[in-house]
Amino acid sequence: MATTRRALLAQAATLAALPAAAQSIVADITDVTQPVALDDRVARGYRRDVLIRWGDRVAFDAPPWNPNLPDAAAAASQFGWDAVIAAAVEPPPAADGVPRLVLVVAHPSAEPAMMFPSLRPNAAVEAASVGASVMNLIWQGGRWVVADGGFQARRLTATTLCRIGGPLAGSARLRTAEDVAAVAVRGIIAPFGGTATPWGTVLLGEGDAAPVLAAWRSLGERFAHPNEPVRFGWVVEVDPLEPTSVPIKRTALGRFPKSGLACAVAADGRLVVYMSEARTDGYLYRFVSARPIDQTDRAANADLLEEGGLSVARVGRSRLEWVALPGSPETLVELRAAATAVGATAFDSPAGIAVHPDGRLFLACRGNPARGVGRTDLLNPRPVNTWGHVAEIIPANRDHAGEQAEGAMLILGGDPAQPASGARYGTGSRVWLAAPESLAIDPRGRLWIGTAQGNASPGLQRATGLADGVFVCGTAAGAQRGVLAQAYAAPRAARIGGLALSAGATSLITAVRTPGFEPGADFTRPATRWPYFRLDEPPRSTVIALVRDAGGQVGG
Repeated sequence: MATTRRALLAQAATLAALPAAAQSIVADITDVTQPVALDDRVARGYRRDVLIRWGDRVAFDAPPWNPNLPDAAAAASQFGWDAVIAAAVEPPPAADGVPRLVLVVAHPSAEPAMMFPSLRPNAAVEAASVGASVMNLIWQGGRWVVADGGFQARRLTATTLCRIGGPLAGSARLRTAEDVAAVAVRGIIAPFGGTATPWGTVLLGEGDAAPVLAAWRSLGERFAHPNEPVRFGWVVEVDPLEPTSVPIKRTALGRFPKSGLACAVAADGRLVVYMSEARTDGYLYRFVSARPIDQTDRAANADLLEEGGLSVARVGRSRLEWVALPGSPETLVELRAAATAVGATAFDSPAGIAVHPDGRLFLACRGNPARGVGRTDLLNPRPVNTWGHVAEIIPANRDHAGEQAEGAMLILGGDPAQPASGARYGTGSRVWLAAPESLAIDPRGRLWIGTAQGNASPGLQRATGLADGVFVCGTAAGAQRGVLAQAYAAPRAARIGGLALSAGATSLITAVRTPGFEPGADFTRPATRWPYFRLDEPPRSTVIALVRDAGGQVGG
């Protein structure tokens, strides 16, 4: 959702004003059935609108999609094979008064066996398929549609020109034969998550690019250069409102494989960026800008992420503390090593992050089956965490720049019918989940959760028989806390890729990632052919909007 500090304050006021009866968590959702199925399912009272699919046109000059004749030039202008919602930004209002959004979708990966009829790698097409898509959405006829040939529409790929910003600009560690000055880099690779800043740019968190760079060496000398992997793994700032702007790799935020990102505003007005690490034993990091956000001048924030302080979470028996990390260029390149040296706490596959208007922070953890006895803590309480959980972090004085925070569990995933699972939900929950990954907060303060069992373990969905989907959970103290309902169930082998509430909470926008992709499946034998079930067409990652049938707010 478009994020500004004014909007956050207004949202908090709205939440506080809601009568108690209006805050019933699950009264407006009739749960979908949970077992895995070839098709998707939507809760009664909601509808599912398709916005864009793998191969659909993003750039105005994109050719029609032909999955049987993969082409790199075509892929560089079409929607990518894999999809994760990064952010939905509200542009300045137009004269016609029609609601609009600029949607940014990350394309983390490209799987040859699912993309190509030959089942063999095609490095050029893969490199053109990753990165991100920027698209214009318009509210038309009671639904969001992609504006054909939208002004801001563009594709960012593994060859898009980016600028290097922050302390590593000009560093020898980032120099290559192509860029001896280390001020530019080609490509955004493996962005697994994103968030909007209060001034309307979008931060994309890159993952580990080393495996794909090795696989793409046939594309040229650039991909074989020893410094090339160091040029990825950063936070990339993209301005979705300016289609000619150059993305900037913000090295002050450190290099490590990113999973989830979220922005908050400290009590003194500085920007806070929370970042989770894409590892089974990943850390939780925090960046605090050196100066406050300028609320009146968007351009004044253009270099806000150039300078600031980094810290990492260390969890004790009763609280979390933020431990400062050195800001030297060598530390920024290998941030995990510095975090390990100061005793950072390993979380159970930390992923999505959401900031509540009242200052609380929620963190989704997909799980870690091998954490071990004696290594549990306040925010990772199970020695065998097969199912994942959602943790709550409460900063001292609700100040996101504070040095300490309290913590608690919101839910512990797993099947409550199996006592050994250790599952825990609020009283009245009618469904259960595994591998929570994506999070978003609605205007009522409810937490929306997207699950991704395939990201936790390739065979987890077969073991659970549980479809991944979109859930909603109560967060307030009292009887509704932790109460879970399910609004959407994805088709077989599909994961939920990111969540964003549209302006006014008219819709929840999400991506149904890589349907049909499970162990043993391929282009010719997918586990499902969703969304159209055509024998001559492979399954397609699809961005959807969940909308209340009556035209009301999803989160209202």
